[in-house]
Amino acid sequence: MKKNVAKKQDICLSTDNDHIEVTIKVPIRFRLPHTVANLKFVMVFLRLLLRKDGSRLCTFQVIAQLFSYADRRNVNNYWREFEQHGFDILAFLSRKVDLVACIPLLEDFLARNILLPVTDMHRKFVKEHEIKMSLTTFQKYLSQTCSLKLLRLTQKLLLQKTCGSGAVSILRLLADQHNVPVICDGLLEQAKIKRVEPKIESGLKSCLKRKNLCMLVHYLVGSGLNLQTIALLLNVSKSTVSNLWHEIEDLPSLILNSIAKWSGKISIDEKYIKIKEVPHFVISIVDFVTGIPLYLNVYPNTSKESYEECFLTFKQIYKKNPRLIVSDGSQALKAGRLAVFPSVPHQLCKFHKIKNLFGKISKCYLPKHEELWLKRKVVKAFRRVTVSGRKKGLMELTTILPKPAADYVRSNIIKQWPNLSKSLTSNVSERFNRKIKKVMSGRYGLKSYDTAVNLANSLWLKELIDNGKFILHDESLIASLNISQICQEKLAWNHLDLLFSKKTRKAA
Repeated sequence: MKKNVAKKQDICLSTDNDHIEVTIKVPIRFRLPHTVANLKFVMVFLRLLLRKDGSRLCTFQVIAQLFSYADRRNVNNYWREFEQHGFDILAFLSRKVDLVACIPLLEDFLARNILLPVTDMHRKFVKEHEIKMSLTTFQKYLSQTCSLKLLRLTQKLLLQKTCGSGAVSILRLLADQHNVPVICDGLLEQAKIKRVEPKIESGLKSCLKRKNLCMLVHYLVGSGLNLQTIALLLNVSKSTVSNLWHEIEDLPSLILNSIAKWSGKISIDEKYIKIKEVPHFVISIVDFVTGIPLYLNVYPNTSKESYEECFLTFKQIYKKNPRLIVSDGSQALKAGRLAVFPSVPHQLCKFHKIKNLFGKISKCYLPKHEELWLKRKVVKAFRRVTVSGRKKGLMELTTILPKPAADYVRSNIIKQWPNLSKSLTSNVSERFNRKIKKVMSGRYGLKSYDTAVNLANSLWLKELIDNGKFILHDESLIASLNISQICQEKLAWNHLDLLFSKKTRKAA
C-alpha cells in the first residue's frame, strides 16, 4: 500500500487498488458554495467520517438534524444513491446511471410490443424488468438498439400473426365471397369475434386508491395506533400519514350516507375527554339493538343545549323519530330529549340506577359483609322476571336499606318506575364509550377540537367496517371496502418486527 504523509504529520493518505483512505489529525473547517451538489456531497462526506475504533462518527439522524430535516430518510436516500453508484462521488453527484446492459432486453421487448406508443412502452418495460429509468433515458437507449436485429424479430412476429388461425379464416372468407360489400360485412363480423376489447383505465382509479389509503389510515387510528406507528407500517413519513388522516373532509357525511337502516331504538350517552386540559364530551347516539353508532360529535359541555343540538341533528339526518330512547337520568339530557322528542317513549338505564344506589350504600360506611349483602339484594331485586316482582323487590329494599339509600330508591327509582319498567340497560353505549376512551387516551393529550372530532370519526368508521356491513347501502364505499385486501397491499409487513425493537418501541 502506497502511503503519503504531509510535512506536519497532520494528514495521512494511503491508497491501494480498492480504496483511498485519508486520516486528518487536527480540527478542520471548510466552506463551500450553497448548491444542491455541494449539499449532497457534505451529507455523504459526514457519513463517511469514522472514529478511531472504525465506527461511524455521524448517524443518519444526526446528519438530518444538522440539515434541519424532520426525517432521517432524507439523508438515507442520498446514501443509498451513493451506494448504487458504487461509492463513486463523481457519478453520484452527476447522477449518471449506466444502463447499457438494458439494450438487449430492450431489443427483445420492442419486438413483442412494437405497436405500443413509446410512453406505454416505457411504462410496461420499467414495470416488467423492475428498473428505474426515466422516459428520456428510455428513448435514448431505444435509439441505440440494433435495427437489424429488431427488424428480424419484428418480421418473425408478423409472420406468426399472419399465419395463424385468424388469417386462415379470413382467407377462406375472401375465397368464398364474390360480392365486395358482403366480404366487408363478413370481415367486420370476424373482427368483432376475434378482437379483444382493451380495458379502459378508469380516471377515478388513482383517486379511489388514494381514498382507500385514507380509509386504511382512519381504520388504523380507530384501532388505537398512533401516527408514528402507522407511518412505520406504511413505510412513509409521519407527516404523510397526518395528511392522509385529514384528507377526507366530509368523512361524517360519507359515513351517514352509507347507513341504510337502523332498528328505531337508540341509546345515548356521553364520554368525558380533555382538549388542551379543557373538559369536553363525546356525545354518541348508538343503535340500541345492534350497538352500531348512528351519530356522534364533540361538545364543550353536557348542557341541555348540547343534548338538544345532538338530538336535532339526529332527527334531521334520519328523518323520523325513534321508537324508544334509553339513557341515564341526567336532567340536562331529559330536557334536551323533551325539546326534540317529547312523545317518544323513554327508558332509564337500570345499570346507572344500580351504580348510583351502590354509591349511596358505600357512603353509609357499613360493615363490609353487610354492605356486600345489601348490594346482592339490590341486584336480585332488579333481576326478578316480572315488572311487578321487580317493583315489589325494590319496595322491600326501602325497609332494610340505610336512610340515604332508601330515599334514593323512593325518589329516583320507584317514583320514575314507568321509565324503568322494561329493565333496560345502555350497555351498548357503555361499550362504545370504552372504545372512545381507548382511542382518545392513547393520544398523549388532545391538542385541538378538530383532532378529537377526527379521532371519534375514525372510531365510528372502524365500527361500521368491522360490525356494520348489514346496515350499510350495498353501493356505498364503506360497504365495498375490503380492508383486509388494502392492508395486504399497503402495509410494509417487513417492518412489523420493528414494532418490537428497542429502538422503535418508544415511537410505536
